[in-house]
Amino acid sequence: FRHLIRMYSVAFTFFVLVSVVSANDYDPQRFKNFLLQNRQKQCGTDPNQPQLPLSYYVTEGYFAAIPLDQRVSDKATAPERVPSCNNQMIQPAQLDEYTFETEKFISEGGLNIYDGSIWAIALAILGEQDTARQYQSGIIQAGKTCQFKDIRGDSPCKGVIVENQCTDPNQAGVCGFCYGESTTQAFDNAWSFRTITDYWSLEGTIDARCPDLGHTWIWNDYKPVLGENSWSNLIGPLQVATITYGGVKGIPVDDLSLKMALNFVQSLSSMVEPTSGGLYYSPKNTLANLTTDLGFNLSVENNASLMAGLKALLHILQTNNFYANFVPQIQTLLTSIEKFLKASYDPSLGYFRQGGTVVNGQFQWNSVFAVDCQTWLISVVGPRKVDSWYGAGTSEGVWNITKKKGGYHYNWDGSVDGLGFTDNSAAQCFSGEWTAGGVNMLRILSAELNDPKFAVEGKAIRDQIEYKLTEDQTINGVSCRAVKYANKRYYIPFGWWANPLDSLASTTWSVFLDANYNPFYLGGAYNSTY
Repeated sequence: FRHLIRMYSVAFTFFVLVSVVSANDYDPQRFKNFLLQNRQKQCGTDPNQPQLPLSYYVTEGYFAAIPLDQRVSDKATAPERVPSCNNQMIQPAQLDEYTFETEKFISEGGLNIYDGSIWAIALAILGEQDTARQYQSGIIQAGKTCQFKDIRGDSPCKGVIVENQCTDPNQAGVCGFCYGESTTQAFDNAWSFRTITDYWSLEGTIDARCPDLGHTWIWNDYKPVLGENSWSNLIGPLQVATITYGGVKGIPVDDLSLKMALNFVQSLSSMVEPTSGGLYYSPKNTLANLTTDLGFNLSVENNASLMAGLKALLHILQTNNFYANFVPQIQTLLTSIEKFLKASYDPSLGYFRQGGTVVNGQFQWNSVFAVDCQTWLISVVGPRKVDSWYGAGTSEGVWNITKKKGGYHYNWDGSVDGLGFTDNSAAQCFSGEWTAGGVNMLRILSAELNDPKFAVEGKAIRDQIEYKLTEDQTINGVSCRAVKYANKRYYIPFGWWANPLDSLASTTWSVFLDANYNPFYLGGAYNSTY
């Protein structure tokens, strides 16, 4: 009798687990209008150019209403010579005005290519595979937008600026991009800039640094970044292809997705940092400012994204017996990345560190806490492997630390209403996208650890996204449902502002949750191993 009771108990637990993980109280189709309407107008000079999706829908007057003390985080402290202002020395106040107008114009007219990647996956889920693939072929693979004929970091490496190997006094990009130490990547293999747009110059604007000259503001974000490119060249195309062809086995050997993925893979070996095993954040000469080169940094989240994409690609190649010559390289990269991700965990802190920097030839970890380094890493590596690294219960312990440090409305019982970006006890920022990433991880925990409590917790958090961040909007006369990026304006210490604007990232992640689709795993199962 006791065995019978136990058998029914196990069966009931399994039923509860499956029911909760697959529970869908919201229709993902309600977000389709936003995904289709929130795009640039059709390119006037090329009617065949795909319409560019936009990362945000910026309501009229939003940026003008932001208080002066919330406009710039890291204010300029000294005058700076600006070549595009006829080499004038520009005062800090004008430099700050330019920083703020740059955020405004990029938010209004720009697309982060990670956002574009998950937008394409979401559209494919919602039955718009053709639109998704037009974006992937006509913009990302083609490497162009309406006015930009090359959106890739393929200018020849002539030496690293901060190491005095090359000088660029006019800030014109003459030193090129150096992949690893000194490698130049050809157009097909070079990384796309993380943020792209249709328009190089915006008519009717004034460069705030030198308004007396009457120069228009021009696009200024040219940073090829590993994480965005891992999504844009691996995860996005491979997921859309899997959906389009009804599974991995249906993908043709000459498919667009494989061309994009294999071109990208050929750029990766030169970007491995040898002591840590991780891949660099960007090519060298990707400058944050005149003295800071982002190409010496390594990011845990970026490497986790790359691991997800490489695992997916390897699965396709081995399942279909395609391109066997690439398999050893991919396996070597995965082993190297796993070493890096494993070492990012600090038992004394109880979480995975955000990354680190190479200083004087030596890699040094930081101790920065980032929410997505916990949720994405566990989603990609899998809780069972994480627990095998550092002991049973490690994954759950990381989740508990994440809630305590990064939670929005952290409660006495250990529950949260949502997640922010980093240490959040004072800021109390509620991110739609990063919270959804946490719910995705909870569903994986439930599925892989066979414990329904995680999915129950995830469902409660998903409801909070609906209650507090989801809204109706009218775009181009069409009623749209969308999810805000955050509940308030907040400077994220990783380099950008969160704004309470309808967001491509938050909305597409809500599509994933409501369609029960894990974007890190081909076909969307809540799993981490093929």
